Amino acid sequence: MRSREATDVEPERAVAAFDSASAFLRATARALRGEDFARLGQGLVAGTGARLTALLPERLSSRVYTAAGAREGVPADRLGGVDTEAIAEWAVRHYTGNDYPAAFVGSSNGALTHLCAALGAPWLPQTTLVPVRWPDNDPDRPDLAREFGARVAPPLLERNPDVALHHMHDANQDRLMIAKMAYFRLKWLRLPEAYRRFLTERLAPGAPIVLVEDGSSWPVSRVAERHVFQTGARGGLQPEEYVHGSPELSRFQRAQGSPRSAPVAPPVDEWAAEAEWGFAPELRTDVASFAARHTRPLYRLRLDEPEALSPVVAELERRRRNTDRLLVESFIMLDPVQAGRTGAAPFWTVFAVEHSAAALARYLDAAEPYQDIDVLLFNHGVRSAGMADTDRWSTLARRAGRRGRLLAIDRDRFPADFASLARFVPVLRREPAGRQPVTDLTLTDVADEATRWPGVRLTADDEP
Repeated sequence: MRSREATDVEPERAVAAFDSASAFLRATARALRGEDFARLGQGLVAGTGARLTALLPERLSSRVYTAAGAREGVPADRLGGVDTEAIAEWAVRHYTGNDYPAAFVGSSNGALTHLCAALGAPWLPQTTLVPVRWPDNDPDRPDLAREFGARVAPPLLERNPDVALHHMHDANQDRLMIAKMAYFRLKWLRLPEAYRRFLTERLAPGAPIVLVEDGSSWPVSRVAERHVFQTGARGGLQPEEYVHGSPELSRFQRAQGSPRSAPVAPPVDEWAAEAEWGFAPELRTDVASFAARHTRPLYRLRLDEPEALSPVVAELERRRRNTDRLLVESFIMLDPVQAGRTGAAPFWTVFAVEHSAAALARYLDAAEPYQDIDVLLFNHGVRSAGMADTDRWSTLARRAGRRGRLLAIDRDRFPADFASLARFVPVLRREPAGRQPVTDLTLTDVADEATRWPGVRLTADDEP
């Protein structure tokens, strides 16, 4: 372990607790210990703070949400104190076991947390979010955000030569959060030393490494050799709508009181891995070399987009649990342990947006009917363009043969019911227990099931 400098930012302060990667890391590690995901993070989303927002008017609770998120940000003048090797050490400390039968490395994915729990395998993220305090950030001026990133990022990149910076600015879904901060997503291009030690010392002899490669990409503006800027993000809109505008985005901007019909985006230079979900392929070369040196089998789990894995996991878990109950999860509102305890097959969705609702509808069209369907909805605070409302999700839940429900949500406050972040696990705990899994799961099972669904494939590294 490297020695720390007095000016270093502690990794648990540098990494956002509200992000997908940190949430999925904690959920996976807790599931491997048999613990549910009752605490999503620190600050507002840890429990008490989130519950208290239910007592406030929506406008005031949104301000509290924004202020709480901003406190997680790293001051811009301390970015040189962010050490990504220390972040990697922090990540592996979440796992307490040894002799793991496999390890997953790469893209963030909510369905993957269930797969890891079923296989007893850890997941190590390629991407982490370092939020940077910036009280003057204008959500509708990504061009100014790009300039801010170019100005403050060099010390961070100089300190950490093995990462690339994907600065993401989404004025649609992340509007509340980015009002006070910048989203710096860091992607490892090579395995950090802490990951190497973990994969060397903590896996069972001959245990494979599985690279999780989400092919999601996005148009970006090149800032520096290892630094790109991304206007918008995967969710309710298409990339071109952020750059050129659209009627739906214009309506949203007007509703937010903005004088602009679309964000003022910097010119696009190229396409790159999507900041939150996409896989930076440089890591593959390093992992392949590591696996060869340590005589470990290497597999590639390739996804066209994040939700491609969701029907595969839902069907695998449905058979393992012999269940006719479906739990629809949303972003970081997920829990492998409670899904298993209640005997529910999990179907993870990225956000409460129309794209995700359509993914669920396609799965329900293709799958055998469920008798019970429960739906969780993540609240991001604004009625963003592309959002699917509660009526849309209720209609999908009612496709159940017996009972369909929206769980842990105050429909009148959605999408600003921040208390649901603290409410959903206690609600799941009160659900009756279901059948426990009676069959084991193997990578062969995953590969076979993947052949039945578009956009996902699990193969050995030397297979096309």
